[in-house]
Amino acid sequence: FYLLALDCGSKMARALGETDRAEKYMELYAKGKAWMNENLFNGKYFFQKVDLKDKALLDSFGATERYWNYEAEEIKYQVADGCIIDQMLADFHAVLIGVDGVFDKDKKKTALEGLYKFNYKASMRDMVNIWRNFAINDEGGTIICSYPDGVKLPAIPIPYCDETMTGFEYALAVLMIAEGYIEEGEIMVKAIRDRYDGEKRNPWNEIECGSNYARSMASFALMPIYAGFSFDMTEGHIGFAPISGDGKYLYSVKDSWGSAELTNGVFTLASYGNPLTLNSISVPNADKITEVSVDGSKVRFTVRDGKIFLDGAVINKALVLK
Repeated sequence: FYLLALDCGSKMARALGETDRAEKYMELYAKGKAWMNENLFNGKYFFQKVDLKDKALLDSFGATERYWNYEAEEIKYQVADGCIIDQMLADFHAVLIGVDGVFDKDKKKTALEGLYKFNYKASMRDMVNIWRNFAINDEGGTIICSYPDGVKLPAIPIPYCDETMTGFEYALAVLMIAEGYIEEGEIMVKAIRDRYDGEKRNPWNEIECGSNYARSMASFALMPIYAGFSFDMTEGHIGFAPISGDGKYLYSVKDSWGSAELTNGVFTLASYGNPLTLNSISVPNADKITEVSVDGSKVRFTVRDGKIFLDGAVINKALVLK
């Protein structure tokens, strides 16, 4: 998250004309990203680099009594060499806001494959979970942290490692889908909804730490990902590149919201919130668009670099591209 913040901070500083600050942030980002990808990837996934036997780590923070396991002579509550569900959570946020993220592309794909292999469980029947039971018996789910064969399990690992918590599951599924692992991501989502099907559990309350827990709202991120939604409101630009092609999608940006529908080459953007002012929009096959109308009236437009430029069109009801 620190590295992602540096990347975003650099872009924000450059937009404000603070070149020195932008370059400083970008230098730190590049160094940190290179170190992390080189040192925190074990060939299968990203892990926590920590010596569980190093009691001095706790002594320096005055945390020895709370976090030192005297019996096993280990630091408690760590991931260590485990495969944790949110190891790449920063890139979940990155794909939503349209930046590159902090993980090398090839290593990220390998880690996603590892997470699906090690953390997704088609059945919880054989899982030993001493924590809270959010998934039981033959229900499927993606656990918080796994310790694959050959990986040392700490005496007292990170709490809740064998639980399934929907907010974490959705975030991973979204990143999976965004990176092209659509089938795997959808399997993870289906496992959640099968658990909260209205018969076994309340379909409107995916519990985690408590009822109606906010993290479960990570499910909303599926909508912009399926729509291939992108935006830069400093430029008055939005875009759509639906994963599944034709279909109807929900969008929400700034103080406007509505639906975006692509059918047989016709794109319709309906506005239900406040008027949406656009300078440009990108859609599939933008170069084939021959007619643009705003609220029923045809408007002039130009197409360049896959974008349709509208020159500050104010959309009260609908934008139609044909």
